[in-house]
Amino acid sequence: MAWYNVTAMARGYVTKKRNLTADTLQQIALGGVAVLVAASSPFLMHQIAQHYFKEKAKEALRRRARRLQELKRKKLLAFEELPNGMVRIKLTQNGTMLVRKYDLDRLMLQRPGKWDGTWRLVIYDIPHPHKRARDAFRMKIKQMGLYPLQKSVWVSPFECREELEFLCEVFNLNFDRYFCYLTATDLPREREIKKFFNLS
Repeated sequence: MAWYNVTAMARGYVTKKRNLTADTLQQIALGGVAVLVAASSPFLMHQIAQHYFKEKAKEALRRRARRLQELKRKKLLAFEELPNGMVRIKLTQNGTMLVRKYDLDRLMLQRPGKWDGTWRLVIYDIPHPHKRARDAFRMKIKQMGLYPLQKSVWVSPFECREELEFLCEVFNLNFDRYFCYLTATDLPREREIKKFFNLS
């Protein structure tokens, strides 16, 4: 199943195995991991799991170690031996992208305490060669709660440019080329749109 199938991901596509993968990558993404173990040690992954992830139960330790080994084999993690004998673990470019994909499900509009009276319009024209990414983008902004004013024109009363740029980065779409992000104080069908967003 393709990673950009946001609905499938949101409704259980992320299995228990993927949850462990996501947790491992996301913890490493929070900061470079450095563990005082020999890079040549046959127990390297077990020692990393024990020292960094604080796994104590034997089965949990084995699962984490196996996952680290798998992520290394898939080139989602890189290991660097430091002069002081420590081993640093960091995400590769592919690992970073996978973390972003896992973050999609949690991406939603941030609703402030009070609306500022400004509408944000998202207008896009994504060419056909990017159809699958275009469909995934539309699916996600609908899931986020934007209002479809027209087929490729969506409305939000809340600031969402950063979220849209993040989606474009994940879906490999050029924000400056394919998108316009505008603000307005008046809209057609405004009463209907205010009701959609539960605005007074």
